[in-house]
Amino acid sequence: MKKMIAIITTVTLLTMVVFNFNLGIVAKAANTSESNLTYKDVRGGFYFVGYENVQLEKGKTYKYKMVYEANVDMTMTDTITGQSAKAGLFVPNSSGVPINSNVITRTQENVVDVANDSNKVFTHTFEFTANEDTKVDIGVFAGAGSVLPTTPESSLIWKNIAVTDETPVEAATAPVINAEDKTIKLNETFNPLNEVTATDKKDGDITSAIQVTKNTVDTTKSGEYDVDYKVTNSSKITTVKSIKVTVTKEAATTNTAPVINAKDQTIKVGDLFDSLKGVTATDKEDGDLTAKIKVTKDTVNNSKKGVYQVTYTVTDSGNLSATLTIKVTVTQDLKITVDPIKPTGSGTPKEPTGPKQPSGKVETTKTQVNKIPKTGDNSMIWMVLAGLGLATVGITTYRKKANR
Repeated sequence: MKKMIAIITTVTLLTMVVFNFNLGIVAKAANTSESNLTYKDVRGGFYFVGYENVQLEKGKTYKYKMVYEANVDMTMTDTITGQSAKAGLFVPNSSGVPINSNVITRTQENVVDVANDSNKVFTHTFEFTANEDTKVDIGVFAGAGSVLPTTPESSLIWKNIAVTDETPVEAATAPVINAEDKTIKLNETFNPLNEVTATDKKDGDITSAIQVTKNTVDTTKSGEYDVDYKVTNSSKITTVKSIKVTVTKEAATTNTAPVINAKDQTIKVGDLFDSLKGVTATDKEDGDLTAKIKVTKDTVNNSKKGVYQVTYTVTDSGNLSATLTIKVTVTQDLKITVDPIKPTGSGTPKEPTGPKQPSGKVETTKTQVNKIPKTGDNSMIWMVLAGLGLATVGITTYRKKANR
């Protein structure tokens, strides 16, 4: 029987939570202009009161106050169980997952409260700064809880839950129009929006929203003229500004386009590359425009060999532009690798042998030399002897004849 009563009570409690029939439950917000204040049933027997999908802006500081009360007016012999509430910042549509601590910087972490007869009203203030643009749920996840023994008249539930956005409201500021008085020459082309910009603290650059409400400039006649501007930001605050445009009697000369001076380059892999180094720009009317050169394209990857492009653009005061594209070649040092000569023979090469040491005993070997006789030696001797003999015979004969 008790189990049946408990089941009926649980169903009754859930029905009361879903359809908000329990007069003890009050969800409210101090700022009724917030359209995303929510009161709804979620999974796991909890219901959520707070703001869903709040868009946080990087660098902005927020402050939320949360107050909730437990209905513990009952016979104190009963035992309270399951009565808890989670308050703080949560991942959107996560049924109570705390937001990552890297997303925000805060002074108060999420809290979990458990009610009892002596502690039933809870108040927490969460002040935090967004570290990035993101969305969060801000509020209270409250559990209905139960009482043992469970009876309909002693049912336990949270009430008077209030989530208040106490973030300081920044005063809306007016946008700013940046425009200066101008002097132009006779018959010179005049564009009232040239070099005119508008900025806003909240909206940023709103130059595209500028309107020219008055323009009396006649460039065919010298004189002083008026130009009026107007711009409105998202807070519906409008700023107006007027400038004077003076047309001189000096006739304007034909404007010529500026010239960009830049050459193709070759660098090695790993070399530092400065796309503006050595690049200049000149203009016939304005002179040196180097400081106004813009790099509109730069594909150079100095860590990889290849051919890349760099494009430069410059605009003169007459709104004429020049564009130049150069090639940057990234090369890699050539490395020569010499392979060792492989032996042509087969088998395992033998270790080289060193020179042998002398034994200490020197042996001499007698070598017999056979002389080879010279050709004609004996014949010469005999010829000399024959000559001497003939000479002797001749002398003897001569003496004999003389003595006769």
